[in-house]
Amino acid sequence: MRKLTILIAATLSGALMLSSCGNFGKNADKPNREDATIILEDEKAGGSLETGDGYGFTSFELDIEVDGKDAIEAEYQVGKKLDVDYDNKLTNIKLKDSAAMDELGKLFMDILITKDTPPQEVIDKILKWYQLDSYSKFDLEVDFDDGTRLDIEEVQ
Repeated sequence: MRKLTILIAATLSGALMLSSCGNFGKNADKPNREDATIILEDEKAGGSLETGDGYGFTSFELDIEVDGKDAIEAEYQVGKKLDVDYDNKLTNIKLKDSAAMDELGKLFMDILITKDTPPQEVIDKILKWYQLDSYSKFDLEVDFDDGTRLDIEEVQ
């Protein structure tokens, strides 16, 4: 009798253990039941190329003058809300919000600047993107996710 009690107890314990490890809940048949959403701290602040869909910076402000006249103005700010403006007077394009983000996103992915990119390389990449051979003023301020800042101001 004692052996039977131990056998029943072991069987019930095993069954309980196996059922608790299984995935028999009400969401068991849903294909995304085990997908977890993980948001890293860097992504909350604007993201980075290493941690998410961001560009590695929370602020990007670009002003280029050609022959002493405004040519390109771009502003990207991540805060409580995304603020994006883009004005290219050379091609008569003036965009805001998502349309501006679409255009600037292409620029950001092409130039791929980081806090370690030399300033002259940043200038060269941006000028190449806009197909500019010269400028009278180049002003760029970028605040990276890690708190560092790139500030380039050149007047020719």
